[in-house]
Amino acid sequence: MPYRAKLSSRHGLRDRFVEYASALNMLDTDKRKAVLAAVVAQNKIADLLAGQCDCLSLGDLAVDIREPAKSLFTFAFELLTELGIRQHQYKIVCDGVPERICPFCGCENLEAPGLPQEDLDHYIPRSKYPFAAANLHNLAPMGGRCNSSYKRTQDPLRRDDGLRRRAFDPYSAEGVKISFENSVIDELTTGPLVSDWVIDLVPGTEEVQTWDEVFHVRKRWRENFLDEKTFNKWLDGFKSFCKRSCMHITDDTQLVEAIKNYQGYLSDCGFQGHAFLKAAAFQLMFRKCEARSPRLLPIFRDLAGIQQP
Repeated sequence: MPYRAKLSSRHGLRDRFVEYASALNMLDTDKRKAVLAAVVAQNKIADLLAGQCDCLSLGDLAVDIREPAKSLFTFAFELLTELGIRQHQYKIVCDGVPERICPFCGCENLEAPGLPQEDLDHYIPRSKYPFAAANLHNLAPMGGRCNSSYKRTQDPLRRDDGLRRRAFDPYSAEGVKISFENSVIDELTTGPLVSDWVIDLVPGTEEVQTWDEVFHVRKRWRENFLDEKTFNKWLDGFKSFCKRSCMHITDDTQLVEAIKNYQGYLSDCGFQGHAFLKAAAFQLMFRKCEARSPRLLPIFRDLAGIQQP
């Protein structure tokens, strides 16, 4: 073990292990087996998140083992920072993703390795599952707001009513598609163009539902980005795109094609500048203009510089 020499001098770790082992030996056979089973099961992170197994939480174990277990594994977690392991893992993760963006909301930037780094959040909370406190698979970079304002101590394995649920594994989850195409365009008044933003997440699996319940992504996107002022800035982005591309758009057919091309460009931009949300919005604009929306077409003609009678 590369860390054996360093750990051998950690009297705090040794003392906590002795206290834990002593408390464990004082339990009867069934209670001791329950603790050892929890040690194993709480570290099956991928299987737990996928709903393929379950585990006892700290509150399900004998009272006498709870504090020694918390003390030992919390101390082990803190050693990850002291030994540079957390920093090393953070760099590996940042080097392996296309963009340093919070993987839970797609909006918050993550600091570069070497700067004061974002939290490596305990995805399944150590307050309930302390045996996984030092498991690197249970630690994922997360934006500060996602961690401190939304997830906090929520349990992705169980709802507030205690019922079991499945959740994404941050280290193996595939992307979720975002659609605004069921949103409502106000064709009749001079109010906001989109009178009702409807955010659909595809696929509509239990993992997606858990993600939204824990991080409130739809509510945050709607409140932070899908307001009239921000959307008007997105429309100005299309105007700049047409101008910088030196497009000579003369009719609605070319206009609809330009909106489609802009949507494709945004899709290629990934998460930077919230492009994934803009791409979903312009997919909606493309479909509505393709269907000859009487409210949208005059606005986009003006943005594209089409001379209108």
